[in-house]
Amino acid sequence: MSVARIRHSAIAAVAGAGALLLTACGSEEPAPQPSMSPTHDSFDSAEDYWQTAEMLGEQVLRGEVQEPVEVLFSRRYVEWGDYEEIEDDVLRFHFYMGNFACNGVQYRVEETEDEVALAVITGTREGVDGCSEEAVLGAVDVALDDPVGDREVVDLSGRL
Repeated sequence: MSVARIRHSAIAAVAGAGALLLTACGSEEPAPQPSMSPTHDSFDSAEDYWQTAEMLGEQVLRGEVQEPVEVLFSRRYVEWGDYEEIEDDVLRFHFYMGNFACNGVQYRVEETEDEVALAVITGTREGVDGCSEEAVLGAVDVALDDPVGDREVVDLSGRL
């Protein structure tokens, strides 16, 4: 194990212990930020989304819409592959995630005058034991404060 990996593990352990202490004391600290997917930098799931669509001869792939889940464990950012405008102020984002019985979705959106930036967060649902490792197409509907208009829609996960 490399020194950097050991250092990273030690930092994560100390941070985790600190989070447990804060929770035990009844602190109202926000939940820790999701981690990057282990393959976020080496595997572009958005690119994989488009390659799969091209291979199947379809312009776009559509996933099953999931309701956001309030409590998720082992949260991580995943890149979304495509989006569609459902209403002027509602966008539907499509992405790969783990199977629906075990995994849930959350999102984080930041709107400015020039862009809508969205990060998709997946993780394990509360009370689930033993998940299979399969990827499925998921989707989530995101209500915006203002209509998209001519704003650019971008992936926020790489900035966090």
